Amino acid sequence: MRKLIGSAVLVSVLAAAPTLAAAQRRPAARPAAAPGQRPRFAAELNWSSDVDFGIGARGVFPLQSLFPKTPLDGIVSFDYFFPSAPSGVSLHYWEINGNVAYRFRVPARSSLGPYAGSGLNIAHASGSAGGVSTSATKAGLNLLGGTTFKLKGSKLTPFVEGRGEVGGGKTFILTGGVRF
Repeated sequence: MRKLIGSAVLVSVLAAAPTLAAAQRRPAARPAAAPGQRPRFAAELNWSSDVDFGIGARGVFPLQSLFPKTPLDGIVSFDYFFPSAPSGVSLHYWEINGNVAYRFRVPARSSLGPYAGSGLNIAHASGSAGGVSTSATKAGLNLLGGTTFKLKGSKLTPFVEGRGEVGGGKTFILTGGVRF
């Protein structure tokens, strides 16, 4: 009788063990986002063919959730320029840009990450002299191309970019900076 009861208990425990173990499992952790799949932010320096030097900031947002098989990034930037002006004249110029860039596929061993794209531009210029002030805000289009540079063992990613503007700013801008 003992053997029969012992066998029944053993069979019951073995039958229930997988169910109890499954109830104790945690859901699988979400894998960490790959470096190309997380938002990046950057500080940048600009040179413009019309409004001299500027500083800016940008956000780079992967669009893989919208276009899973296409390497696209959304790039949003704000740039403030320091235009040269004669004495007694105050000039201000800034831009907001929203672009979509295609990341070209390159061999994994390459340290370059070329991209090209286009987008929208809002340019604002204002000035004052002798108590008279004026300002204008215009919308336009951007065409851009650039590359990132991979640094071994670093989370920082330098980049350079050329951007031509049609309509709003009507200028050519060279930008260099570091994504982090």
